[in-house]
Amino acid sequence: MFTTFIHILKHSKNIIALVFGSFITFTILRILPVFEILKNSYKIPGIGITRKFELFWDYSFLSFFNISRAEQFLVLALSTLTTLNIILFIIFARRQQQMLSKRSFVASLSGMFFGLFGVGCLSCGVLILAPLVTFLGLGAHLANFAQHAITISYIGMVLVIISSLYLLKKISDPLVCTSE
Repeated sequence: MFTTFIHILKHSKNIIALVFGSFITFTILRILPVFEILKNSYKIPGIGITRKFELFWDYSFLSFFNISRAEQFLVLALSTLTTLNIILFIIFARRQQQMLSKRSFVASLSGMFFGLFGVGCLSCGVLILAPLVTFLGLGAHLANFAQHAITISYIGMVLVIISSLYLLKKISDPLVCTSE
C-alpha cells in the first residue's frame, strides 16, 4: 500500500494536482465563512477594484493567521487530505470503472463532507450546516455544532484518512477475478 502511494506521488501530474487542488480547497475553505461579508462589501457603491481585492485578501487569507494553531492545522490538513482523497478516488474510479465499490464512494464523500464543516473558525461550519440541519428539523441543536466544530473537523480528518487508506488498499490490491 505504501509503495502504491509512493508510485502515485512519483507522477508529476499527481504532485501538481495535489498542490493546485490543495490551494483551491484551502481558498474555498477560507472564502466560505466570509462569503456573505465579501458579497455585501462588493455591493457598496463606488468601491474600487483595489479595495475589493484588499477586502478579499484580508478576510480570506490574512484572517488565517488570527485563528488558533489547531484551526490552522485543520484547514491545511483538510485541504491537503481532501485533495489527496479526490486524486486517489479518481485513480481508483479509472481503474475500477466497471466494479466501483459503493463503500469507497460513500467513505470518500462522507469523509470530505464532515471534514469540510467546522473549519476556519468555531462557528463557520454552522453557516453551512444550518440550512441542512434546519431542514431536518434539528435547528435547536445548532449550538452543539458551533461548540464542537473543531471536534467535528478532527472526525472529518480521520474519516478522510480512513477513506484514503481504503482507496489505497483497493488501488494496490484490486478485486480481480481469477480464471483457472
